[in-house]
Amino acid sequence: MKMIQRSTRKSGHSVITTLPPDVLQQLNLNVGDPIEYVIKGGRVEIRKAAEKEDDFLATVNAVMDDYTVALEGLVSR
Repeated sequence: MKMIQRSTRKSGHSVITTLPPDVLQQLNLNVGDPIEYVIKGGRVEIRKAAEKEDDFLATVNAVMDDYTVALEGLVSR
């Protein structure tokens, strides 16, 4: 495990920090890419946010999985 420390600073009404090159590379991030913070169990995970298209496709696939029997029944009518 590698530990990297950074400090925070004030920018307007926000508190910000920087992402070191190692983190950008590990997350495959570029300037302007959306990220998300997942907070659970007293820990915060930073990860690259899924593209909107990926979210939509994941939703469609989940609906198809949930309603496969009903959809197949409609096709056979």
